[in-house]
Amino acid sequence: MNIIRCTQKEDLEDLYDDNSLTFEGLTLGEKEYNLLKTKFFEGNGTKLLTDNVYVVKGSLMNHVYNLTGKNAYQDDLTIICFKLAEMENPLGIAVPRFELGGRWFNDVVDNNARREQEKAER
Repeated sequence: MNIIRCTQKEDLEDLYDDNSLTFEGLTLGEKEYNLLKTKFFEGNGTKLLTDNVYVVKGSLMNHVYNLTGKNAYQDDLTIICFKLAEMENPLGIAVPRFELGGRWFNDVVDNNARREQEKAER
């Protein structure tokens, strides 16, 4: 497992543009990563082309996307992402991801932005 810590806005923009598979509040050790890789990805016909796991902290999400109040993440919350560009047959996990609470990174960001806009309009 190759952990890549995202620390700046450009890192998040890259995940957004990729529509990366995202799990909020999940941390992975080597054992959990190997289970996820074999049981979830490979078990659904999706091969990971790299062992990269992108890690984002809630504090970075709050800072970059100006998330506030109940819409903000806990600063130490861990968000992990897998780039679709680093998968063979990412469509294989499109539906099964729901079983594990997986979402696309761009949906996470867009939904947070919508909630912030709704708060501002009240």
